[in-house]
Amino acid sequence: MNDLQILLAEDNLGDILLVREALENHQIAHHLHVVRDGDEALAFLAQMGESGGVPFPDVLLLDLNLPKIDGPEVLAEFRRHPQCSSTPVIAITSSDAQKDRVRMASLGISSYFRKPSDLEEFMKLGAVVLEVINGKGRRQTM
Repeated sequence: MNDLQILLAEDNLGDILLVREALENHQIAHHLHVVRDGDEALAFLAQMGESGGVPFPDVLLLDLNLPKIDGPEVLAEFRRHPQCSSTPVIAITSSDAQKDRVRMASLGISSYFRKPSDLEEFMKLGAVVLEVINGKGRRQTM
């Protein structure tokens, strides 16, 4: 199997490093594309599949509280692309608000991962990615 193309939209450098570590701890062969705000995310989306552009991601790891353009808006734009309409998306957020969970579920996420304060708990993100990629975490409903 080729390395997974993973798009991570996250503005917190510490969380980016934790995501990398979680993927490595679960031995997920991957290429991680990182965008730090909503504008960068939309620029990435605009280049997907273009000649000399970026690959379509196999999974999107999306922070809800991105600067400039928020995660739900980025996800709505992502879903408009025909080749991304069913791509697994994992919302990664510090929010545990029901309204955020409902909103993200309505946009067809595969999983909602609340950022824990505990390192060991954060490492479980790797297992969530594996479940989603293997089709066990497809499309969350509330």
